[in-house]
Amino acid sequence: MIGINEEKVKKIDRFITERMVDDKIPGLSLAIIDKDGIRYAQGYGSRQLKNNLPATVDTLYGIGSCTKSIAALAILQLVEKGVMGLDDLVSDHLPVDFGTNDVTVHHLLTHSSGMPSLAVSELLIDRLIEMDERGAPMGGLEDFYRHMNEATGEIAAEPGERFFYFNSGYSLIGELVRKMSGLPFEEYVRKNILSPLKMDRSSFKKERFEKDEDVMTPYFMKIDGPEPTAIPLRELGYAPGGLMSSVKEMANYLMMNINGGYFEEELLLESELLEKMHSPHIDRPNGAYGYGWSVEEFMGKKFVGHGGSIAVSTAYIGFNDEYGVAILVNTAPSTSPKEIAKACLSIALGRDWKEDVPYFKRQERMDRLIGEYHSYRGLKKAKIESMGGVLKLTFLERLEQQTLILIPQDDMVEEHLFYALMADGTREPVEFVVEDEEVDLYIGRWRLHKKS
Repeated sequence: MIGINEEKVKKIDRFITERMVDDKIPGLSLAIIDKDGIRYAQGYGSRQLKNNLPATVDTLYGIGSCTKSIAALAILQLVEKGVMGLDDLVSDHLPVDFGTNDVTVHHLLTHSSGMPSLAVSELLIDRLIEMDERGAPMGGLEDFYRHMNEATGEIAAEPGERFFYFNSGYSLIGELVRKMSGLPFEEYVRKNILSPLKMDRSSFKKERFEKDEDVMTPYFMKIDGPEPTAIPLRELGYAPGGLMSSVKEMANYLMMNINGGYFEEELLLESELLEKMHSPHIDRPNGAYGYGWSVEEFMGKKFVGHGGSIAVSTAYIGFNDEYGVAILVNTAPSTSPKEIAKACLSIALGRDWKEDVPYFKRQERMDRLIGEYHSYRGLKKAKIESMGGVLKLTFLERLEQQTLILIPQDDMVEEHLFYALMADGTREPVEFVVEDEEVDLYIGRWRLHKKS
């Protein structure tokens, strides 16, 4: 059992608050669990800024792709019942064309069909939050199948050969659940997963959560601050990323996964099939992938988890064989909820979170370098900005602004050594020298000093 005392609570609260201030996060909810239940849960900030309504442990958020493991669980339940098999060809059940490729249910679950992303989720999310219109017809299921079946020329690998994160594959998973169970996807999930888990407020249906008093307002993070938007839920996106839930109810889902398929006295899936969901089936650069779950190592143990984003609401859930964590956020912060969640779990276990989650050490080193730099007497000026996992250097000239991308020479930026890839293909060395409060930048002929 995780023992969370007052000191750990203070550390978690301080850590979360600092992240929220740095990333301008309006509202966030967190739950940390073990096999027996919730050990710590808290809401932070505001689920709605206009009326300053607080985020709580019951606040409903869009959990995005964390839904994928729930869709996969629905498939495995049907497999357990003998209704279908993991090696069934998808085209035997649905009117979908993968060209000459024999794509199975297993391939859809593991994003290994060979088809790259077709941007259906991006198209629909942008449309529904009224941020962009990409112009492709996607009014319903018939448009979706046309979009898929006209894209066979995009197939880039044999099934099982390469990982392409493929939201449309999970839309097909939802359709398989509907076809093989005889129930709409959302109804099957409510009856066979949400209800047994006592996740009674969790829902895919807009009309259900619109009546709920404790629902987040999603925010699009603009340069000048968060802007409220609509919740971009769409039926085609139910299975790949359409569930609304709270950390309190997601805690029940995590407990079922930790406890071999059981929640209280209810068995949702036999342990052998559940373990198959949690097992690595295909490698990718940042860890392996199972059935709707990522599989990696964290704190010396196998750790199963998944993140989710609908652009204006983000989430992460993860667990090992003893404990788990759920975090839900009503925007898309620059710091991934995955990193925040892992750090909170590390603190709860009394560990050094900066050692367990190296992202933050790396980010501190990168942030130390950001700012404006001047040469002797300020005759040459430059600006260093963060740009994802790299830095952007801009020489501030009136007549011409030269911009270079600075790439770290080591993953953790321990030596503060970078390089810029030049137009002729050569690598220009870039070095930062950090001493106490002073930072110097060396590039080519220049030595530049960071201004306070």
